[in-house]
Amino acid sequence: MESSKFTNDDQWEERSRIFGSSPKGVLFKSLPDFFNEYIHHWQLKKILSEIAPDSGKINIIDIGCGYGRISLPILEKFPEADITGIDVSKNYVELFQKNTGKNAFVGFAEDFSLQSGHYDYIICITVLMYIDKDKIENTISNFLRHLKKGGKILLIEPLQSGTYFQTCFGALNLVNKFKKTAASNTGGNSFQYHFLQSLIHKSGGKIIREYRLPATTLFFLAIYIFTNIFTSGGRLLFNLISRCDEYLKSTKLPSIYIFSVVEK
Repeated sequence: MESSKFTNDDQWEERSRIFGSSPKGVLFKSLPDFFNEYIHHWQLKKILSEIAPDSGKINIIDIGCGYGRISLPILEKFPEADITGIDVSKNYVELFQKNTGKNAFVGFAEDFSLQSGHYDYIICITVLMYIDKDKIENTISNFLRHLKKGGKILLIEPLQSGTYFQTCFGALNLVNKFKKTAASNTGGNSFQYHFLQSLIHKSGGKIIREYRLPATTLFFLAIYIFTNIFTSGGRLLFNLISRCDEYLKSTKLPSIYIFSVVEK
């Protein structure tokens, strides 16, 4: 997952060097590729849906930019976009610059400083989860300072309600302890819904839309097993799950992620 300032910066640097420009480096390293691809497309679809289709010259900050997983397809659709990447990993910053041709620097969500009131969109995917909870309110305030009037923070973070399903009620964590993993444990927290909502409001932000992944969450174990055994049937399964998620996206059901659109 994309990262920010936290105590295990070295683990993120190691992970970036092991996985390079692979989704496993920034999503779930223990999930089948097909599953990670599905999660990636859900996140990307939500991000792209918030960028006006007739956008010309737009300014974007991609916080926890990784190797450019999100910025690359944005640039393909909006070639005039000016995107600046920020990541805690020097290697990811270099990969981002190489892959996108755009500027990036090593920095932290809590205290980066660019031109105030200049940016149309700030993309923040699974970054706050690595920040000390007593610093998150100021972090979001920092985002808002960089937004121009009418700009949006596009925020995706894990919800605690979905954690039990994501880990199969602890079973996957137990299994992973006995498996040799390729990268260090980069940790991270999940949020109670009302806690995250409260922090956004206290920071001066206003949530204008929210979406969830209820079907993916509730059937996480079944999907995990199916995609490990029947890889050829994954596309059909995810097509069905995707339709269910779209139908249930605005409910308050458990979700591994919540996508929030935030304005000043």
